[in-house]
Amino acid sequence: AKSPSSLYELCLEKYVSNLSKSVVSLQKINALRTLPPVILAEIYYAISQKDDLCETLLEELSDLIVFAKLLRFGSARQKLLRCFASLVKQNLPIVSCLTKRYVDYIEYRKWYKEGGDSKSTYPEVDEDATRGRQQDVDLGLRLGTFLSEAGWLAESIEVLGNVLRVVRNIGRGEKNTENLLTELDCLQRLLFAQANFCQFRDADTTYRAIVMLIDLVGADNIPKSLLANLYLQISVLFFARSEYDQSYHWSIRALTNVAQETIPDKVVIDVLLQAANSCVVKRHFKKANLLITMALTKTRNIYGRQHQKYADALLDYGFYLLNVDAITSSVEVYMEALEIEIDIFGSMNLLVAVAHEDLAYALYVREYSSGKFATARNHVESSINIMKKLVPTNHLMLASAKRVKALILEEVALDSIMLHANNDHHELLQQSEVLHKSALELSLEAFGEINVQTAKHYGNLGRLYQSMNKFEDAEKMHQRAIKIKTDLLGPFDYEVGLSLGHLASLYNYHMKKHIDAEALYLKSIQISLRLFGNSYSGLEYDYRGLCHVYESLENTDKYLEYSRILDTWRILRQENDDGNKSVFVELREDTTMEEVTKKFFDMCSEPSNEVISTNTT
Repeated sequence: AKSPSSLYELCLEKYVSNLSKSVVSLQKINALRTLPPVILAEIYYAISQKDDLCETLLEELSDLIVFAKLLRFGSARQKLLRCFASLVKQNLPIVSCLTKRYVDYIEYRKWYKEGGDSKSTYPEVDEDATRGRQQDVDLGLRLGTFLSEAGWLAESIEVLGNVLRVVRNIGRGEKNTENLLTELDCLQRLLFAQANFCQFRDADTTYRAIVMLIDLVGADNIPKSLLANLYLQISVLFFARSEYDQSYHWSIRALTNVAQETIPDKVVIDVLLQAANSCVVKRHFKKANLLITMALTKTRNIYGRQHQKYADALLDYGFYLLNVDAITSSVEVYMEALEIEIDIFGSMNLLVAVAHEDLAYALYVREYSSGKFATARNHVESSINIMKKLVPTNHLMLASAKRVKALILEEVALDSIMLHANNDHHELLQQSEVLHKSALELSLEAFGEINVQTAKHYGNLGRLYQSMNKFEDAEKMHQRAIKIKTDLLGPFDYEVGLSLGHLASLYNYHMKKHIDAEALYLKSIQISLRLFGNSYSGLEYDYRGLCHVYESLENTDKYLEYSRILDTWRILRQENDDGNKSVFVELREDTTMEEVTKKFFDMCSEPSNEVISTNTT
């Protein structure tokens, strides 16, 4: 049963219920800003639930003094995020208002320092110039970070870009370590927003500036928490660019710094999550599980289960589960993360759009054999509809969601052909081709030809052309994908095995190149067994394919051999129906970071049967 409301909660509810748009009420609301930040955030959140007062709340939260006061207290942030969600739902421009006011304020301060009317409604204009600029910078760093963590990346980039200009202006005459550290702090926050918003050219400039400043200041002179964050954001950039060796390298450097001394919990969790992601794409699953389990435990204990940071951890956990073939669990985790994010951010938010896309892809993988793609399609279309309102039409984030939709449409079309339902499959396949080609063009523009993402798009087109009976085109696409993936990831990577299996299917069922298909299937099976064990879900398609090959070649002995192997696989799959449990590591609830990092680096030094890429970019 729900516990009764406290006296404080009853007073708060009664106070807000009596507010209106009257002059007296508006004066009361304006006077609230003198309250302590935590109480003020509670009242603002209650006001945000009254549609008729949202415009008044917009004015309050757009005030830089009020917002700065609230931002300094972490406990007020979750309420602020929910206030933002309510205002965005009412189509009120809280994000653009705050961004513009800060940018205008910075411009004004520059004009004021050159001489002019000293009277202003802006805060802090009469304070000492140096201290005033430091406060301007602090506000900008907090605002920019808040916006990026809330999914408003373009606005965050604009704010942090202005902060960087101020910081560099300060440092021009005073090249002391403190100013350089402030610049590094600004750069790492800016890099986070740029990398997550796929602004890779600008992000590369920021990355190079960071590396140059680290060399100038000296890593030993940089606080460990800042150094860990710098390495972390560099890892995030390389991860977003699918340069996984570099991402892994920088995430391990970040983890090393987290292990050395007491670091803020948020930094520790972020480093754990990113290092886990880097381990996943390098197929170091046991190490990834160690890190992601620790991150989840810390996040749950520190923030609880309804916090944004817990949703972040769940999304990364879902990614891990999907990659270790725990597909059903992955879907459940993605669903939980999406529910939390919608509760915090509302529906019209970029982070929510990404969560819809992640869930859609996991559902697509889960339902690949069943053909029940309606839920996956609904989620990916929700993702696309949100992104269309928040990012440009040629944005890589939108292209990524469209790629998932293209995969789903292709499977729906194939099911339609199998059922002889109607002629809709032609239109669905054409829609899928347009989406895949668009995604490929954007990938080539952003990453170039020799990139894992580009290779994936070639592979997707190869599968599509196979469905469209364009077999020679399909063969070329698959061969190109295999070449790029092998060069970048080595011959035993999961992605290589996937493309080998797709080309084998083309040769087997359509081009009648059964000898070639046999060799490709055997290579794909070798990779799958090496990475995931003998109950891996993807083995079914290769085993069935080999049975078809040997039936076509009239090789009865081999046909019977792989029929038995397929039957054994089905039994194993029923016994272990959610992935490779051997990669799951148990942790005590009170496990310390020191223990985790020691165990991680011990695992790094041990011989492993997990594949390590030979690429040394």
